[in-house]
Amino acid sequence: MAAISQLSRGEAIILTDGIGSPTSGEVVFPAARISTADAAFAIRYSSGFLQVALPPDRCDALWLPAQQGAAPGTAQCVTVDAATGITTGISAADRARTIRLLASPDASPASFSRPGHVVPLRADAALPISDFGHPEAAVHLVAAAGFPPAAVLTTVVGTTHPTDVASGNDLQEFARTHQLPIVGLRDLDSEKTPLPILHVSVDLPSGRTSLESFTDLGHNYLVVAVGEVSGREDVPVHLLPADRVLIDAGSPGAEPRILIGLPQTPEDEYGRAIDGLHRQHSMIRAVLRRLGCLSVLAHRRPDSLR
Repeated sequence: MAAISQLSRGEAIILTDGIGSPTSGEVVFPAARISTADAAFAIRYSSGFLQVALPPDRCDALWLPAQQGAAPGTAQCVTVDAATGITTGISAADRARTIRLLASPDASPASFSRPGHVVPLRADAALPISDFGHPEAAVHLVAAAGFPPAAVLTTVVGTTHPTDVASGNDLQEFARTHQLPIVGLRDLDSEKTPLPILHVSVDLPSGRTSLESFTDLGHNYLVVAVGEVSGREDVPVHLLPADRVLIDAGSPGAEPRILIGLPQTPEDEYGRAIDGLHRQHSMIRAVLRRLGCLSVLAHRRPDSLR
């Protein structure tokens, strides 16, 4: 899927209600990777109203209740700014920092001031794909691209009619001009894009990191980075049974390293994981790109794969 490939590089897509005759469209970025330039682009071509869709458990963990007076079940949460590292909160740089923080496993409720200039959205993770709205679809696609499940959304404003939202040919021309793939909500079910099963913070002797799961060609894997792997070459990737991942992560060892936990029948899964490391558009490679390592060296753990 072109949209997932684009998102896996940290770039934007257009999400709409239908490709053939869209009535509106959202620019979608992975929240974890949004830059100042990305935020400026989103602000320039929208009304400037930037929202970040998050799973319900993430909203609860960051103490992001529904906005006061909102009807039960409404998606918009109390607005936030980053508590530190910004000025007024309204600039593209300030909002990019706040957005990245919403996606960070290191963030806590104290990481934000309220109210602010970024609007979190509660995405209903319990919905079937066929009933997804834009927040759920955006989180789903960003997670499928290998990022934490946090997605920036902002509605594209028309060029033919600047006082209205872009739709129809206007939206399609915007996508062509900026080389952004368009994804319709109804396309998601047929694409069967994978959604991470787990994304939690864990504390290790080397510091806080994330334990995540992802699906590649129907097989589930765990992944955890130990130490700082971003920007490094030849990072060791250890392939071992899933039930050994946290034990190995918490034990002394050379750092940095990445651990990938394999499901049952490890002999078969080892071969599939190695194949994934060599497939250009595999989820395993998307996850490693998101971790920021420049190259990896795969290591089988023979003592654990009996």
